[in-house]
Amino acid sequence: MKKVIKVLSIALLLLVGFGSNISQKIVHAADVTRIHFEFRWYSPYDTSYRQQKWTKSGYYLKSNTVTVPFYKASAWGHSYRAGRTGEVDVSNGHVYTIKGHHTYNLYNLLVERYGTGNNAYIRAWSFSNGSAWGYWYADH
Repeated sequence: MKKVIKVLSIALLLLVGFGSNISQKIVHAADVTRIHFEFRWYSPYDTSYRQQKWTKSGYYLKSNTVTVPFYKASAWGHSYRAGRTGEVDVSNGHVYTIKGHHTYNLYNLLVERYGTGNNAYIRAWSFSNGSAWGYWYADH
């Protein structure tokens, strides 16, 4: 009986030690609502994280700090229905001039053209060296 208890105790200690080792390696997901664009004259384009789009609403963009005078942005999406790469410009020609500390509603036709659940993102560009920070939501 003592031998069984001793074996169970050792097994329990090993299990607890192994479990605490695994729990320390949990990786946290990125905050896809945060935007951080980096612009360089030799690399002027950047994109936001992708979010799934479920409604026919605009993309909400809240621009906070912008270290360039302005940057341009338009609505893009990804859908297997789009063919080839799946990357599509869904802005229908709407390009926005984004300045710091403003809120924008980016026009898009992602749900209308490709259905719900597709990945939405913002494509931004500036030919100045600098950065931009803010928040965005595919559905609002």
